[in-house]
Amino acid sequence: YLACGAGARPCELWELQATAAITASSNVLMLPALIVAYQQGLRWELAFGCFGVMTSMLYHIAEPLDIRIYGMNEGQWHRLDNVGAIMCFANLFIYLMDNRNIAVNEFLRLGMLFWCLMQQEKGPWELINTILPILGALAMPIVKFLFLSKASPEYHWPNFRTGMVLLAISFGFFAKGLNDRSDYLRMYHSMWHVSIAAASYWLWRIVLTHERKLHPTERSL
Repeated sequence: YLACGAGARPCELWELQATAAITASSNVLMLPALIVAYQQGLRWELAFGCFGVMTSMLYHIAEPLDIRIYGMNEGQWHRLDNVGAIMCFANLFIYLMDNRNIAVNEFLRLGMLFWCLMQQEKGPWELINTILPILGALAMPIVKFLFLSKASPEYHWPNFRTGMVLLAISFGFFAKGLNDRSDYLRMYHSMWHVSIAAASYWLWRIVLTHERKLHPTERSL
């Protein structure tokens, strides 16, 4: 059960309902980032962003209210929520590679999806099965620009810095919310949703070849 009052007691019904409302609705703030992806023609990334928002909302409704949605319980929605979140990070790091070869991107995306599905089937409640694919995806742009490519990344660096600072803040909220029993009404977890949404708006505006699509008549920085 979800605990309230510093984990000393089970939550009352209104607290469960408030938890569902707060955590589910906080996902709506991802909309600006989704619009940015749409404007840049990032269809795969937009699709998984929408999937991630949908599964997160349904999981955070099913969990505190202990209900089945579309025939699935909160554990099943949790697995799908993890898949959506992992793939959003994987897609971001592949985007940061700025590959000009479409086939390379397709193989990387599908490879990450297959790996993600296997890790989540292995154990969605084990944090390592979420972190491992994300770290694997993070390694790809690092390896490319440090060892494989002689060119420097063509990034909008102010957006990069803003996005990374917000991303670091979001990880802090995520860590604080890992203990459900000490996260009253899942407020820390909801702030993770809010801050990662803010970070995403800037992170998806880093690669200049895509950022220029938002401002086709302006000179890129």
